[in-house]
Amino acid sequence: MKHIIPDSLKNGDKVAIVATARWITEEQLDYAQNLIESWGFKVVPGKHLHTRYNQLAGTDDQRASDLENAINDPEIKAIIVARGGYGTVRILDKVDFSQLLNSPKWICGYSDITALHMKLHSMKIASIHSTMPVSFGDATAEALDNLRLALLGDLNSIAFRDVLAESSGNYAISGNLLGGNLSVLYSLIGSSELKIDHDFILFTEDVDEMLYHIDRMIVGLKRSGFFAHIKGMCLGGFTQMKDNTTEFGFSADNPWGFDAYQTIKALTEELDIPLFSGFPAGHMSDNRALYLNVPVRLESTNGFNRMIFQQHGREK
Repeated sequence: MKHIIPDSLKNGDKVAIVATARWITEEQLDYAQNLIESWGFKVVPGKHLHTRYNQLAGTDDQRASDLENAINDPEIKAIIVARGGYGTVRILDKVDFSQLLNSPKWICGYSDITALHMKLHSMKIASIHSTMPVSFGDATAEALDNLRLALLGDLNSIAFRDVLAESSGNYAISGNLLGGNLSVLYSLIGSSELKIDHDFILFTEDVDEMLYHIDRMIVGLKRSGFFAHIKGMCLGGFTQMKDNTTEFGFSADNPWGFDAYQTIKALTEELDIPLFSGFPAGHMSDNRALYLNVPVRLESTNGFNRMIFQQHGREK
């Protein structure tokens, strides 16, 4: 399935930082701005990055306006969302994204920004799943450099060890990659953004969830028909998972019995698809950037995996 691929950035290009969910501090913005400008880009901060409307960076209208202004500004070549949390889905229907069809630009972020990634997928526009300014100070050098390479169009592949590997088999699949945070994907059930009518490979990750919630979300996605055209899954980090045990404040031990990876594996076995696990992306310091809504090839060789991005440069 062909998608629109934004142009790679070059030295001197402008990059906007906007908040579609929560606000960031001036210190966090300064750190991110200095880093991005060290890459050779010019940063254009959104108007409401520091506005505090309870947890959110301003009202829905203010956040939507900042994103739409960045989309419509012809000098801005990429948009990095400042922070996740919650709130992006509240502005999806308030933003006019149509200018991206004529003048596409990279939109970057993860977690709550999955709502934006899926909106862009519905428009057949590629995007970048990556660390964000709120996390730049804690990100690994590899995570930050992956974002830089992705913006420059120089991110070609990422190798990782499979944490579920049980054999020495060799296999590979190719397809269009989509996805993001599992909880956000689950929250989009029934929306136009989650109606997928073509073959795809799913990337997903999550944080701070009960293990049985992982089961609930996968079962819900299966029952909704979301997996009808799935060719394979790539699992990133499932961090800070909780269980019904005294360790997490419950009065008695009543464990779910499987970790997140095992839970997903058991629920997807009937789909007869390959499962690649341990991808270095998600709610962790080593949150590597990856392209979404683009064709990829996933290869597994004796428990070592590689994601290869098969297309670069803007598609005419």
